[in-house]
Amino acid sequence: MLDTCKLKGACNLPFVYNKKINTAGTSNADVPLADPGMYQLDITLRRGQSLAARDRGGTSDPYVKFKIGGKEVFRSKIIHKNLNPVWEEKACIFVEHLREPLYIKVFDYDFGLQDDFMGSAFLDLTQLELNRPTDVTLTLKDPHYPDHYLGIILLSVILTPKEGEHRDVTMLMRKSWKRSS
Repeated sequence: MLDTCKLKGACNLPFVYNKKINTAGTSNADVPLADPGMYQLDITLRRGQSLAARDRGGTSDPYVKFKIGGKEVFRSKIIHKNLNPVWEEKACIFVEHLREPLYIKVFDYDFGLQDDFMGSAFLDLTQLELNRPTDVTLTLKDPHYPDHYLGIILLSVILTPKEGEHRDVTMLMRKSWKRSS
């Protein structure tokens, strides 16, 4: 279960960058976890580098979707005509099971047409240290063309365990998020 944090001040992000990881790989669905409690994942979508060109002019209009458990939890703004976009967008997501990876998919926006896939990666949440800000570099891949270089996405994340009292707030925010979707 998850939610996007919509309350003012609920996502204070005291980022101090001190670790870089690249966690694109296989799924961690079989990893046993000792604590099945609620977690808050604060994400800052920093930028993309050397993204794939999908438009005729040799550029793209990239945006990023974040999904957990098959549900979209955040979508970035579109950066027009740029293969090295800078987003600097923040999202706060509540995660109930760390076994479910955070999927990151990048698309090229096409007005009136189906958006073009530009690559994807995932973040293994079990590899994050609790309460420690972490810089993450994700290499984008296309499952149909695994040898093609599609660029990278840079994130900053911090995973924080939440106590039982946050479940009530989470349920309220879940209802609010469903209404706004």
